Amino acid sequence: MDLQQAIPSVEVENLALAIGFDGCGISQAKYLALHDGHFSHWLNAGFHGEMGYMERNREKRLNPQLLVPGAKSVISVILSYKPQSDSLSLVAPKISRYAYGRDYHLTLKEMLFELLNQLRANYGAVDGRAFVDSAPVLDRAWAEKAGLGWIGKNSMLISPKLGSYIFIGELIVNLDIEPTSRTIPNRCGTCTRCIDACPTGAIVAPRTIDARKCISYLTIEKKSALTSDERNSLNGWAFGCDACQEACPWNQKPLPTRCTDFTPLDNLSTLKSNPLQFTPDLFSKTFEQSPIARAGFTKVQTLLKP
Repeated sequence: MDLQQAIPSVEVENLALAIGFDGCGISQAKYLALHDGHFSHWLNAGFHGEMGYMERNREKRLNPQLLVPGAKSVISVILSYKPQSDSLSLVAPKISRYAYGRDYHLTLKEMLFELLNQLRANYGAVDGRAFVDSAPVLDRAWAEKAGLGWIGKNSMLISPKLGSYIFIGELIVNLDIEPTSRTIPNRCGTCTRCIDACPTGAIVAPRTIDARKCISYLTIEKKSALTSDERNSLNGWAFGCDACQEACPWNQKPLPTRCTDFTPLDNLSTLKSNPLQFTPDLFSKTFEQSPIARAGFTKVQTLLKP
């Protein structure tokens, strides 16, 4: 990259902030060599469980130029989803905070497309793709590289200003943009609160999650029926799990999200208190734009039963 010809990163970051993102950083679209060994070890250990898609397109996860031909820059963005109130996750059956409102895939992609349009309006013909946790992209690695935070011992990205209740997205573009110069050091130190708080011991080492033990995996990703031991390990969670994030000191002070899309859905409390009243049709209509739809009617209703 010829930095004399590159677009200043601050210009792109300001466009992202004006759209509503809480943070933005830029990285060169190069091979993520530092993450190769860790990712390979995680796969070889079988920690991905039934998530077979994690084994596919391994090289593309590490090299954005294979994912987006001609890619020169990775624009990483973050958006807080910290709710105004934690009441929905304090009483069983508990639902992860990220699923309170509209599906974040929809919201972030709309905002990323707007950012791509802004880039085209300001810098001419720009080709690129938007990614929100739905393609072979190591979101947290790119966000860390872009100076938006560090990856904590629970493998979550932690922002010093926003904590870890944040969504991550990327625009991978063929535009030369100056990389963000800031770096944020890992500030977890000797703290092990997230590891100690995990009800199932899924954090088997710092930054290493055995998904087969993780409550979020069991309630969302796992397609086969839960065993009795798995069902008994859920600790009151019916969709996702925030135990490690609840324990993190960095999540105690951040302000609630400004994004109204993540306001709790009207029927969320009703679903928790009266799961049997939901028919498949009513469930589909109520949660068609909710992350909860991902688990499906049958699984959600089963997990919500007393």
